[in-house]
Amino acid sequence: MAYARYAWVGNRIDDEDMARLYYHKQETKKPITMQVQEAVKLYLKEIEERKGDDNNA
Repeated sequence: MAYARYAWVGNRIDDEDMARLYYHKQETKKPITMQVQEAVKLYLKEIEERKGDDNNA
């Protein structure tokens, strides 16, 4: 699937959340980019499930 390249969305993450991501990175050795990727996937899955629930109501 072709898609437009988007600017890095990290500039929308506030200082407090970035600090929490950094702390988690130190604890788990998981890069922040991977944490963000996982969060986006969970968020999209939640939206899709909610959309499915709305269609079945």
